[in-house]
Amino acid sequence: MPNFRTKEKDRYTTIKNQLFSFEAQVPGLYNRIPRPFCLADQCSSENLHESVREQAISYFKYRNITWHDGLQKGTMPSNHMCCSQSCCVNFLFPMADNSKLLKAVFNHLYPDMTEVMPFYLDGTLPDGSPVYMAFEWIGEEDYLGEHEGKRGVRTRGANYTSTDFAFRFKEKDDKVHIVLGEWKYTEEYGYKDYLKPMNIKDRKPEVRYRTYKSAFTKPGGIFSGWNDEFYRGLFFEPFYQLMRLQLLAQKMEDNKKMGANIVSVLHISPEANTVLRNRVTSPYLVENFKGDGIYEIWKEILHKNRFKDTSAEKLLDIIIRQDKYADKNWLYHLKLRYSFC
Repeated sequence: MPNFRTKEKDRYTTIKNQLFSFEAQVPGLYNRIPRPFCLADQCSSENLHESVREQAISYFKYRNITWHDGLQKGTMPSNHMCCSQSCCVNFLFPMADNSKLLKAVFNHLYPDMTEVMPFYLDGTLPDGSPVYMAFEWIGEEDYLGEHEGKRGVRTRGANYTSTDFAFRFKEKDDKVHIVLGEWKYTEEYGYKDYLKPMNIKDRKPEVRYRTYKSAFTKPGGIFSGWNDEFYRGLFFEPFYQLMRLQLLAQKMEDNKKMGANIVSVLHISPEANTVLRNRVTSPYLVENFKGDGIYEIWKEILHKNRFKDTSAEKLLDIIIRQDKYADKNWLYHLKLRYSFC
């Protein structure tokens, strides 16, 4: 039975002509092979809806954010239509400068939200307007010590723990809440242990272990009380990513960045991607927790106000009802393009 990613590739192949220009419909190269589920290389920008295309590309450019599998040395979006990053930008970039839309959508997940606040450490958009929804945020400082031994400046979106999206709001009790978001689309993970070296020269696992150990063992921290065996049990994707995001959130909260009283993590993925959501890749977590999937297990581990999850389908359903605040062509495009299998 084909998996979710294969179904999405097949679906795109059949509706490509409804979404993109004639020039873009030529199979694009991916790993040097023409693929029908990829846009023509010179048209990769069409992976972003026209209503956000120019501004999103400028946003990434001026923050030196490399597009995942991006073309033109990473300065342009990937041509792969199943690209998770492009999916995230298509869903959320209209909220970058639209606080009313952001509030109307995310109030459904955060009912105590009273006011969307600028994510001012991310600067402004090209037209000078404040940023309300940030992308590929890594924190103002190297909170997790990830720059150790590396040369040059830190980069957003690559080589450091990056949030796919982030926003900030005030709650009814005037507390400031920052949400760090992770977005998944067709990803799925196997049973590879990231602490097990592939060869004697591979020192990455022990470097990773050492890098996050200090934040993980912080007295009174979100993971306090857990032992080293549990820590090692998190070095399986997607738990490894979740752990790092939660540690980044902890550090930002400890440092009161942008006045934050609470910094939490939000994980979004398609409900149709059952392999991603239901497969628990860590043997330790399978043996020691009751949950049947990544979200159930993660909620067993964390305080409930530090992690939330929702499906891309539910989020889409909320978004397409916001025609009062949003571009109708964008809403139509989202509904057509992301009607997941």
